Amino acid sequence: MNLNYTALTSDGSAIKGKGAYDSIQSLFEDLASQDMILLKYTHNKYLSTEEIQNLFLPKVKRPDIVEFCDSLSSMVGSGLPLIDSIESIKDTIKIKRLRIALEKVIMEVKRGSTLSGAFAESPTVFPDILIFFCNIGEETGTLQDALKNTAEHLKKVDDIVSQTKRALIYPAFVISAMGAVMFFWLFFVLPRLVETFHDINVTLPDITMKLVKFVAFSRQNWYIYPGVVLVFMALIFLMRRFEPTKIFLAHTILKIPIAGELLKYSSLTIFFSNMALMLRSGVTLTRTFEVLETTFKNPAIKSITAKIRQSTSSGNSLLDAFTRAKFFDAITLRMISVGESTGTLDQRLNYLADTYQEKTSRFVDVMGKMIEPIVMALSGGLFVFIVVSLIGPVYDLVSQLGGG
Repeated sequence: MNLNYTALTSDGSAIKGKGAYDSIQSLFEDLASQDMILLKYTHNKYLSTEEIQNLFLPKVKRPDIVEFCDSLSSMVGSGLPLIDSIESIKDTIKIKRLRIALEKVIMEVKRGSTLSGAFAESPTVFPDILIFFCNIGEETGTLQDALKNTAEHLKKVDDIVSQTKRALIYPAFVISAMGAVMFFWLFFVLPRLVETFHDINVTLPDITMKLVKFVAFSRQNWYIYPGVVLVFMALIFLMRRFEPTKIFLAHTILKIPIAGELLKYSSLTIFFSNMALMLRSGVTLTRTFEVLETTFKNPAIKSITAKIRQSTSSGNSLLDAFTRAKFFDAITLRMISVGESTGTLDQRLNYLADTYQEKTSRFVDVMGKMIEPIVMALSGGLFVFIVVSLIGPVYDLVSQLGGG
């Protein structure tokens, strides 16, 4: 709840303040920790100007959290008190949303909350994996390592996401540009050419006439196309509301050539990296899979993780659980088998994470080289199509005029 309050300080002066508190008792305790006495308070039912401004602030990006975790890990490791460390970092941060979130973290820690609990108060800023590993670090006394491991993990995730985006940006741009060219030729150039040819009684090829009919139909019934798109989007939305169809769609996407493979490789990199990190931190296998279920948004990966968790909870070995998932290749199963039998599972999982990250990077490079000839072929095909259907009649007209 948002509260406005007036409090009495130790020197006898009254000050006004405001803040978000779970209860009135939390407000009492917060003021008491600062040697202040609550005089009166009111509920603030409306968003303040500052809170409205916060809604439009840019999101905190993953590299910003990586830098924060690295800095905090170094300061905590050097023996600097936690609150002093966070305050020092806050003073150097230029991102307003993160600075506001850190002010809230400092306030929560001063009230007696744990660092993980303070991070949890700002879920839109601090990722779940940071909260989880901070909780483990606080319980085991290895907060510095927890922050460092989180930074390394988030950096790896950011690299994978950046590679995936980089691989998809170029084809998306080329397809959009080609679509714009086709649209321009069909709906602006073609009608004018057809009118000119009709005026001078030039016979148009069949392919050109078919294009003319298509353009005329599209202009008269333009509402059909957005209608089809809306129906398709509504169908996808309805299918995603039901868990079985949502999982089916996610599995189907993973089977799409190139894009599906890239998504699978990047997901497995994050999967094995997370798993290795948690097992190395002393997290139980069951708890590891529970956290992995919440980490992934992809329904296919979530369902596979749930199946593995249920299988291992029933007493099956990890190898059996991975085999029954029918999702992992032979090399992955062999590494799981070796790691499980020799007690070096976290090392084998790290190896798999590095392997899939290397596959992702190599796949991005290869895909970039594959796309160039494909784009050239598509561009050439489009050029031939335009020449045959649109420029061909112009050439025939010029030839006739020259012969006449």
